[in-house]
Amino acid sequence: MALYLLLGLAFVFSLRAFVGWRTGFLLMILLAAVQDPLRKLVPGTPGWLVLLTAPVFLATVLSAAMHTRGWWSVFRRNYPGIGKALPIFIVTCIPAAILSATYGPGSWMLTVLGAFSYASIFLALIAGFHYPRRPEAVRKLLAAYCLIHGGMLSGALLEYLKIFPDAMVLGTKAFGYEWIRWGYGYTVDMISGFYRTPDVMGWHAASVSMLSLLLGIAAKGQRRWFWLGLSVFAVVALLLCGRRKMVYMLPIFLLGLLWIYWQAGRVGRLAPMLGLLLIPVAAAWFMGDWLGADSPNVRYYSGQGLKFNAVESIQGQGFGAVVSTYQQSGFLGEGLGVATPGSHHLQVARPRVWQESAPSRVMVELGVPGMLGLLGVMVAILLALWRTTVVQVRAHSPLAPYVAGLTAYFMANVGSLTVSGQILADPFIAAFLGLLVGVALCAPRFSEQRVAQGTGRH
Repeated sequence: MALYLLLGLAFVFSLRAFVGWRTGFLLMILLAAVQDPLRKLVPGTPGWLVLLTAPVFLATVLSAAMHTRGWWSVFRRNYPGIGKALPIFIVTCIPAAILSATYGPGSWMLTVLGAFSYASIFLALIAGFHYPRRPEAVRKLLAAYCLIHGGMLSGALLEYLKIFPDAMVLGTKAFGYEWIRWGYGYTVDMISGFYRTPDVMGWHAASVSMLSLLLGIAAKGQRRWFWLGLSVFAVVALLLCGRRKMVYMLPIFLLGLLWIYWQAGRVGRLAPMLGLLLIPVAAAWFMGDWLGADSPNVRYYSGQGLKFNAVESIQGQGFGAVVSTYQQSGFLGEGLGVATPGSHHLQVARPRVWQESAPSRVMVELGVPGMLGLLGVMVAILLALWRTTVVQVRAHSPLAPYVAGLTAYFMANVGSLTVSGQILADPFIAAFLGLLVGVALCAPRFSEQRVAQGTGRH
């Protein structure tokens, strides 16, 4: 029954997304929330069910391209740097695509999976640029995500407190294994709640915490305290996941947001904003106090009994892994899709790879040409985000808090992906990241509309 329900939802949501593509992204958010607990009820919990949001996304993007006038040309005109870098990146991927498609029978599936993995982020980015027809749409999109997945985070507490110990939709018992982190003299039970893994739950907990905090900063009155409360609740779930790379997204986000306002010259906003940003930090401190100093979670995050250094981790998993990959795989790498998360389910001929972080994955799949091509796209996106954010914050535009927050959110995700890119195995997460970057880049369109309206009145 659960399998038929999941397939039915994916089919109906895809049809609805094709009719109204903006609704398609909201349906993706909903499907991403229910697919994991329902999958746990399917006999055998087949791995391919993680791809259920992919047809909804494809229908959404296809509809957006068909029904949005100047879907690519308008975006390219607004951001020519990205518009030039993307075609170059596609060309640099051709050798990698040829390699993976010619390993043997069926290896073309690696090529298709890898191409979809990269393309989904950029297609979602362009769709996100066109998504808001009014500034209020940005708030509604973020609110929908935070409310839906904030509710799903309740599973983390239910699992931790063992309120329903036999419930198959909680934890990973439906998959036949448990996630445990081993330390020196202690073990950490990694919590996944309604989600399929602690990584996925941790990513959503971090995202709900950051985006709810963003909504709280932008809101006024009673609504502000609701969003701040949801952010605190998400921090509690975040600390239960047992994944440092997800927990450390939050301080990167907080520091990035303060740095943005500092660089934009809005020093007067720093003091009140700092007070709001300290709320999730205080929540983490109280959570640690409630768990106790001897709690495995507290010992794990504080580094007790572990030799851990964030800088060394980034150097080893990021830059060091890139150098090692080049030495092993050469100038052209091993081929598109060979290290794409989820590709291990494909029983086809391919080389054995070990790369986990996003930079090393790009190097082993695309080689030096693709690595440089993707680097060019990322630099273009970062420059566009930075310029847009600074202009919006300095102009005190209504979208300024959202643009600044989404830029800081992007920075936090880049930091996490530098250590490990396995979270991108979920097609929803890759598309959602691209969508929010595109939404941040849409802000100048509304500024131009206000100027045009003001000119028209005169």
